[in-house]
Amino acid sequence: MNYVIRIREVLGENLICEDALIIKRDLMNHLNDSVVLDFTGTKDVPTTFFYTLFSDLLYSDNRSYIFNNVKVKNLSNLNDYNKVVTGTFS
Repeated sequence: MNYVIRIREVLGENLICEDALIIKRDLMNHLNDSVVLDFTGTKDVPTTFFYTLFSDLLYSDNRSYIFNNVKVKNLSNLNDYNKVVTGTFS
């Protein structure tokens, strides 16, 4: 089952890294689902947003969960997302 989180509906269009804590709670409550993060209508998302959102999963050896179960759409800076998820952030 796909669980869709519409970021703009939850957080608005201008995001800061602390906003990720709200989405993180929702994501962690749906670990048994495939999650779609829909960034329609949001402006650039800071890299720190993704780090804050995924830090628990990244440090608990659940990077594979992100690869397999989290999809993003309508994200303007997909490269920043990929850097955090793949661990190539520099």
